[in-house]
Amino acid sequence: EMMDYLDYSSLESRYSDMGCPAYPPATMVKILGYASSKSIRSSRGIEEALKIDIRLIWLAGGLVPDHNTIARFRKDGSSDLENLYKDSVKVCMRAGLVFLNSVSTDGSKIVAAASKKRIYNQERLEREMKRVEQILQEAQEIDRAEDELYGSGNGREIPQELRDAKVRKEKLQEMAKQLKETHSKNVVSSDSECRVMKTRNNGKCPAYNLQTSVDADNQIIVAMELTASETDHGYLPKMVEQTESNTGVSPDISLADSGYWDEETLKWVEQSEHDVLIPVMEQPREAKRTDLFAGKCFVYDDERDVVICPAGRDLVFTAQYKMSSGNYKRYAATGCKSCSFHKQCCGKKANRRINVSVVAHVRQQIRDRLQTQEGRELYSLGKQTVEPVFGQMKTNRGFDRLLLHGYAGALAETALMCLIHNILKCASNANAREYLGRIQRRVAFAATLCIVLVASAERQKMIYAAIDISGRW
Repeated sequence: EMMDYLDYSSLESRYSDMGCPAYPPATMVKILGYASSKSIRSSRGIEEALKIDIRLIWLAGGLVPDHNTIARFRKDGSSDLENLYKDSVKVCMRAGLVFLNSVSTDGSKIVAAASKKRIYNQERLEREMKRVEQILQEAQEIDRAEDELYGSGNGREIPQELRDAKVRKEKLQEMAKQLKETHSKNVVSSDSECRVMKTRNNGKCPAYNLQTSVDADNQIIVAMELTASETDHGYLPKMVEQTESNTGVSPDISLADSGYWDEETLKWVEQSEHDVLIPVMEQPREAKRTDLFAGKCFVYDDERDVVICPAGRDLVFTAQYKMSSGNYKRYAATGCKSCSFHKQCCGKKANRRINVSVVAHVRQQIRDRLQTQEGRELYSLGKQTVEPVFGQMKTNRGFDRLLLHGYAGALAETALMCLIHNILKCASNANAREYLGRIQRRVAFAATLCIVLVASAERQKMIYAAIDISGRW
């Protein structure tokens, strides 16, 4: 019943009226969704269940699509399944389950369908390329010898080992090109769109990174994105924007772990004025010092654009530098040798210099917020919100490994799983069912009222007699 509230028009528009009728798209989505909720994910497993599981038999209306049809529908409908997932967010909103008081964002590695044996690094590529070159050379020598022995009759046919080696060489060259373009250490031969990532239970293996934003009140997934990035850096603004797009409302506060913070994200926080809580790191070069003369003990004067050291001396701005960890302003003092704390502060250098991040003030504001009682309570809410969602998907529904190769297939599986998570949350909430039922009854009444208004007087009497208007209302 909850699935009936979704909009299947984009899926239905893909099919033509000509030829043999296709299986109803809404029925196919319901079959896939219910099977996934029961940890039946393989197309052959679903086909078997459609024959013996009375729940799926009833849900499918007796239809039994084969495993090829199920697999093609799931893989080819990645964008449509993603749209259905976004529609499920709107259904949950109409059901009164999404409040956006606080939204937690986190990522989780989903193991790809590719095998670990398909991982290639530069060393393995060079080793196998050398072996292929050797095979090609040997095959050419055999070919020349056969030409001399048998003449030109059989010389026109390329030996099988030569053909295989040529194909192998082309594939290795393609992987070497991809390795160079992506600037990564490894590449996966059977699924070039995934990346080798470090996972909790499987070590380093081909995987995708699933980003989700979850509403804290009822654990509804309000935004999701499947990426091939090994880290979470830079994805928080995208997830917040997607949340706003899916719901039409901006979250009151966004929670994320330390993996999401970087300079660009903090700039976005300042410009967009979103309320965000992220555990920010210390500046790399200043984090090691813990004495009185550490960088965090220097005070920045915004009006004069100077940094004041613990001894009261001004450090003036000299230049701005770009480093691996971001952009920094450099402030330097003069005449530090006359200070009694010269040795403790400057060490062997004549004058003290300090680098200040261009987003240091935003970093300090977030750090101060996290040190308050309210900030600690809000941040602790984040793990209680998003981690159970990953646990339900991975452990309870068996979504610990993808079954389809390529990004399109992986996105289809992920969107389907997020869609089912939201629908199950909505279906298990009695208030949500009653609320959506009232909406459906009001829509039916509005349609009936429109018919009555345009009908003739005689037809109106027939409609009034057939429908209890007061009961409808």
